[in-house]
Amino acid sequence: MVLDHQPAFRCGLALLIMLLVASNAWYVYSRSLNLADQYAHHAVEGINQHFARIFGVIDTIQSETVSELQWGRPHQDAEWLSTALHNPPGQAFYALDTPPPPFSHAELGNLTGLGQATALDAAHRREIAVALGLAPMLAAAYRHLDAQGVAWVYYVSSLQFIYLYPFTPSSSYHYSPFTPGGQFWRMAEPTANPDGLRVITPVYVDQAGKGPLLTISQPIWVHGKFHGVLCVDVSVNMLKRLLGSVAEPLGSLYLLNAQNQVVAASQEQALPQENLQQLPVMARYAAGGQAHVRVLAVGNTGMRVLHYLPNHWLALEIAKGCAPGLVAALLLWLALLLLSRTWKLNRELRRLSEHDALTGALNHRAFQALLLRLYQDYQAHGTVFSLVMVDLDHFKKVNDTFGHAVGDEVLKVLVRLARRLLRSEDKVARLGGEEFVLVLPGTDLHDAMKAAVRLRLQLERLHWHKLGLPDKVTASMGCAVVLASDCHAGAVLKRADDAMYRAKQEGRNRVCLDFHGQPPGVQ
Repeated sequence: MVLDHQPAFRCGLALLIMLLVASNAWYVYSRSLNLADQYAHHAVEGINQHFARIFGVIDTIQSETVSELQWGRPHQDAEWLSTALHNPPGQAFYALDTPPPPFSHAELGNLTGLGQATALDAAHRREIAVALGLAPMLAAAYRHLDAQGVAWVYYVSSLQFIYLYPFTPSSSYHYSPFTPGGQFWRMAEPTANPDGLRVITPVYVDQAGKGPLLTISQPIWVHGKFHGVLCVDVSVNMLKRLLGSVAEPLGSLYLLNAQNQVVAASQEQALPQENLQQLPVMARYAAGGQAHVRVLAVGNTGMRVLHYLPNHWLALEIAKGCAPGLVAALLLWLALLLLSRTWKLNRELRRLSEHDALTGALNHRAFQALLLRLYQDYQAHGTVFSLVMVDLDHFKKVNDTFGHAVGDEVLKVLVRLARRLLRSEDKVARLGGEEFVLVLPGTDLHDAMKAAVRLRLQLERLHWHKLGLPDKVTASMGCAVVLASDCHAGAVLKRADDAMYRAKQEGRNRVCLDFHGQPPGVQ
């Protein structure tokens, strides 16, 4: 049984537990990455939906603006509103600071531009009227997107005016020669964006006090001519809230724009490592010395979300996930160790119950069980066996003269010698005192005699003087083989014992055979 091989058993058990722990750790590691991936995708999906709502509104307003500039005529109210433009005293810009009744600032933003209101030509006034005609749509867009963190909605024309919603007085903000210097314009104008693609600016701080913003700029082209840009300013604080919307954040999320600028982060901390913002979109997590990192695309915005998963967090998750497995493995180890110890103890108890405590030879009970088993095997299959009775000569004299300690050593030497000379399947049993019996399975009388003679000769040749004995130690032996006439197992032992007594009577230190049932001529 495997428990009989303690070192191999322990090594195998340790290997098994290591494999269990390693597989559990890999499972927890994979599960943690999967949960982190779900967390990152959830955040990206939230930002995607956020921009999708804004882009949907921009597309609608863009289509209407292009249609009005290309084919339609502005609403009569819009043309009438344009006549309300005036220049504040001493200023080189015009504005709609005071809309005529029944219009109010709640439904109108403000329109400001460079030049004198009274000197505007027809084309200029027509495009202003188109922008004012879009006022209801831009107002509705703002109200619809206000919950999405939209701060401003406006149209900036190449004719140097801007329509802005919600309303802000021209004294706070108006179109100026510096307006085209804004990134919302420079990134969208034809020299920088000849294909007229929608662009998103880097983060900047709003001059009107609405905090950090980024602008989505949609160029307006009609018949191959660039007219201006439709813009929506988005609050960065809203993007931060979207990144940190998960109740239990797994790592840190960073929203990057096309310029590799960190737009927003799920936590108030800078990127822990340099150059991470330059990483491209990645299909899976990349393991580094400090963290696992993955970059996910945010739709067609040109933006990306970088997920930074510190290795110490993963290690903690693996430790927490493996803790039950480690406890179970420890309990398994203790249980199997206890089983091993119990098995070893039981085996030792069994050995002690079957062996003589002094010499290690089989005791009388174990010998009787073995003898019965061999006798039954002979009856069933005809497998012969022989017994050799061994009795040390004058052993009482050794005990009386040199002490029982020396006598005990003599008995142990006899058993060790017999085991060395016999086969592995042969057994030595102690029947009591100085009487022993050799059990020789599958052995006939002739071979039993040779084994007995060899033991007798080797015994008397030992250096007994090392034990303080002046004379050699000898033994008388009797050999018997099982016979068909034996009616019970003890009959074989009785005949071997008789042969041994005959050896003593004939002068000791000799081997006598039991010839009962032997063919004529066997001596």
